[in-house]
This record gives sequence, C-alpha cells and structure tokens, in this order.
Amino acid sequence: MMSMSGIPSGSSTSDLPLSDPRCNSDECAAFKAAHVASQAAVSYYHQYDYGHYTTWYYLAVIGVCAFSYACCIYRDRCSSIEATASSPIRKLQAAGRYVQYKHIRGTGAAFCHLPSLAVIIFLAITSLYLLLLTFLVHPYYRERRGFGSPPISIRTGLMAQALTPLIVALAGKVNVVTFLTGISHEKLNILHRWASYMCLFLSIVHTVPFIVQPLRDGGYKALRAQYYKPGGYEFTGTPPLGILVGLVVLSFPWIRNRWYNFFYRVHIPMYITYLGLMFWHAGNEGDSWAYLWATLALWLASVLTRLFFKWQTFSFSRPKLARFAATAIKSEGGLTQLTVFATLGFQWTPGQFCYLRIPNLSILQNHPYTIVNVPERRTADVDKQSGCNPMIFYIRAHHGLTGALLESVDGENGRSMTVHVDGPYGGVVERTLSSYDSLIFVAGGSGISACLPHILFAAQNIRAGNSKAKQVHLVWMVRKPEHLRWITKELIEVVGDASWLRYQFYITEKPAADQPEHAQLSSGALRPSEKLSVVGRSTTTAAFGEGVVNYGRPVLAELLWPLLTERRIVILGCGPKSLTVDLSNAAASAQRKVIVGDADTIKLHTEMFHW
Repeated sequence: MMSMSGIPSGSSTSDLPLSDPRCNSDECAAFKAAHVASQAAVSYYHQYDYGHYTTWYYLAVIGVCAFSYACCIYRDRCSSIEATASSPIRKLQAAGRYVQYKHIRGTGAAFCHLPSLAVIIFLAITSLYLLLLTFLVHPYYRERRGFGSPPISIRTGLMAQALTPLIVALAGKVNVVTFLTGISHEKLNILHRWASYMCLFLSIVHTVPFIVQPLRDGGYKALRAQYYKPGGYEFTGTPPLGILVGLVVLSFPWIRNRWYNFFYRVHIPMYITYLGLMFWHAGNEGDSWAYLWATLALWLASVLTRLFFKWQTFSFSRPKLARFAATAIKSEGGLTQLTVFATLGFQWTPGQFCYLRIPNLSILQNHPYTIVNVPERRTADVDKQSGCNPMIFYIRAHHGLTGALLESVDGENGRSMTVHVDGPYGGVVERTLSSYDSLIFVAGGSGISACLPHILFAAQNIRAGNSKAKQVHLVWMVRKPEHLRWITKELIEVVGDASWLRYQFYITEKPAADQPEHAQLSSGALRPSEKLSVVGRSTTTAAFGEGVVNYGRPVLAELLWPLLTERRIVILGCGPKSLTVDLSNAAASAQRKVIVGDADTIKLHTEMFHW
C-alpha cells in the first residue's frame, strides 16, 4: 500500500538519503552520520572553553593590578625606594604616566565621556581579544540546526556569561576588585559599563545565528517551530536579552544623568531579575551555572559587607544600632555645612567620602560627600573631652536632596538631625604624601572639599616634623567672591605663620560695576606677603595672605608649569569633568620634566564629581 508521497506506509526512515526532508533526526542513518561528523569537526563542549579564556584574561589583568598595588603599598612603607630608582626606570614610569594621564579633548570626547588614553588603549586591546575569540574560529554555523547549536552562538553565549561575575565585581561600592587593586569603585565604573556593553554585544552575536540557522533550513515555519519547541533555548533567552538591552541603554551617561533617580531605582532590581532568568536560560549545561553562582556570591558578599561593615547603622564595630547625630548650618553661596558626630572608633583617611542618608528629608536617597576634615589625633584627654569624632561635610545646593537640605536650615541657628552614614570609601592609594617635596592642589568650586583634608593632614605632618614637603600650593576656582568664605576658618587654622602654603584663587564670574575689585574675607588673620605671578586670563589681582585672588579663568597648562620646582611632586585635583581633563593633560605634559631629568617623579590623583 502506497502513501500519497509515494513512499510505502510504515517503511523506516533510517535508510533515507540526507537530502530527503524526512531525514531530520538521528533515526535516519545519514542524518546521524552527518551529525556525528559535525560534532567531531567542531565539538559543542569545546565551545565552553571560550568562557574559560575570557575568565582567565580578566583574572590575569586583575592579578597584574593587584601585584602593582602590593608594590605601591610596599613602596609606601619604604618611601625611599622610588627616590633611589635609577634614571631609566624613572623615565619609563614617566612615559607610562603620560599615557595614563592623557585625555582626548573635544565635544565628541566630552559627550561620550571618554576616559584617559591608557584606559582607551586597554579597552581597545581587550575588545580586540574578545573579537578574535568570537570571529577568528570557523565555521560559524553547522550544515543544519539539527546537528547542534551554531558554534559561534555557544562560545559567545559562554563568553557573555563569563563577563557576568566581572560586571558585578566592578559595580559594588564594596567589591573584591577594589580590595585587590586599591582602585576606588567610582573609578572602576567605566570598566563596569564597558563590560556590560561587551556582554550585550556578545549576547546579540549569540542570538543572531539562532534566528538565521532555522530560516536557512526551512524559513519562518522552521524558526517558529524551533522557537516554541519545549525546552528550547531560543524562547528562554528572549526575556534576559530584553532586560540586558534595557540595562545597557539606561546606563548610557547622557540618559543616566538626565533620569538618574529612575535609573537608580530600577537598575539593581532589573539586574537581579536578569540573573534569575539566566539560571533558567542556561539550564545548567556544562559549567554555565558556575558563572552565575559566582556572580551571586560576589553580589551577596558586597551587599553584606557594605551592610554590616560600611553602613554604620548596622556595623558590627558599633556598640549599638543607631544613627549619628548631626547639625546643619547654612553657609554663603548656597552651601550647607553638615557636621556629623561619629563615634570615637570611626576613622577615615584624607580624601575619603561617605554616602549620607538623611531620613528627615528622604528615606530613600543617599549621596556621596567628601569628609573635609581629618580625624583628631586620639589621646586620652581628647577622648574624654569630646566623646565623639566629628566629620564635616560641605554640601553644595543643587536640586533634590541638597536643595531640600539647604532650605530646611533655619538661618544661622542651624538644624539638628540624624544621619545614616555609609562609608568611608575612596581616598588616595598612596598614604605617605608627606614623602613628596611639593604638594599641588587644584580645585573647582565645591571640589575644594576633596583637597582641604589633604592640606590639613599635610599641616599636621609638617608641624610634627614628619613631612618632607617644602611647598604646598593651592589653586582654587570659584564663580563668586563670597564662595571664598567657604574655607576661611579652616585656612586660618592651617596657615598661621606658615610660609610653606602658597595659594592662587580665581573668581571666574566677571565682577559687576559696583563690586569691589577683589574679595574681602571675614578675617584679617592672614598676613600679607608678596604677590604671586598673574597667569592665564586673569584681569585683576589682590594680595591675599600668602597668595593672590585673580579674576578670570586660568589656563592650567600654563599655571601648573611654574609650580613644578621640586624633585618629587604630587598633584591632586577635584572639580568638574572639564577641569580634571585639563589638569590630567597638564600633568601628562609635565612628565617631560622627568624624562629630561629636571624632576624625579610627578604624580597625579583626581577626584570626580560624577561617574
């Protein structure tokens, strides 16, 4: 009896040729032979090695950075090592720092938030490595979808999963990468975003062949059948891919900055959902779940460490679970001085910052602010008299929480409140800045809060005879003269009769017709001295203590060069992105002094307003 197709009904398909449409499973001998041959030529499980190659690469990079950090700590404790380094080594270090500090300027670079030249080169090399792993090996497809998943899809899927632990490790405020390398979490953020972009790229490359292969085999009908097949990876992979696209798009700097509150509230819940769906999609094939378990472990370790060691409300080091008392005082120029009374056991180093949450104003929002003072040197008398360790924050009013804080303060009387403190974080890796001959601080606006604690700390060491610093320079740019009063009290306490502090203040807003030519601060305790040179585009100068007040905006490259008079110099800067870029380029150009032998070392450390 013949069927309508001309093939005897009940006959076996095992002997059908591969060209026959019904020869589409291993029941057909020709199909099975071709299936085995395809897997022998390009093994499915060999593609899992590409996830290992990706992991080994970034672990090797972290290892190199960790070794460099360990050397820095050792050199920090033995500060004479770098001073005795040979000239070729110093020149090699200067060449490396030139690449590390150099930034590309321009509207396009600012719009794309481009990092330093060294980071761009590293990201380019790493991208090339991942692209070679992706596209260098052929074939990309198998002859039929039934012979197995496309090889390029499997290896890129595993490479994307291998990046998942790295993305989380680079994201947390408390993370293992910062612990191993000393690089603060806000500076790792560019790598966190880049790893996310590459994960999305690899995920798209992973997805496309799963669409193309069925279309080649049997058109839309075959694609639909494959997509809705029970247990099919095409169906389970769609939701996590959609969430990953949303995560990456929302993290674009120009989108994140514009709708930051929305981004902040949805980012972590979206990623938790993505991670859970990835367990469903991966199906525990091979070692695919190992990357996901590692991701979960890193995230939980970060959250728990931050909760019980950094967030002072729940910290194990605190004698009781309570918030810190605080007082807020309104200052000039839209600034709020917030003093938080921490316990005696709470310590920090110059330049570190804390995330503050003020329940009186907002229970959900927390923002980072630099601690502008340094801890008091602990003695029995100090502990007995104070009973606390006060931290001072200068908070510039913008919109949102900072504006609400300023408005909540009642005139000069101030306001008492309680604050949740999460921190401290950040700071300078090299603790012994006093081992340098010259310290140069460059600040823009409220960026002075990041420089002031280092100046105070330097003053302590100089007075105690524990510093090699011969000169301390402060360059500060503000919009209005009254902004100079922000740090008047602290500067008076620091300067005294000191001759080691030189400063140049720049008021960038043009004075009104009825405005005095120079700023008059509230105290006359700063003794006049010789004027410093007028640089940049300043139009007016006035004696002010050991320095001058200038109107205009300085050109940092021209301003910095005359200050580089010592052998060992460190530069610290904080301010808007444009300022840190200009300062970085000026520090990069200054490496020429080391290369020609006019200096031993010139280092730069910058703090950022945004990341």
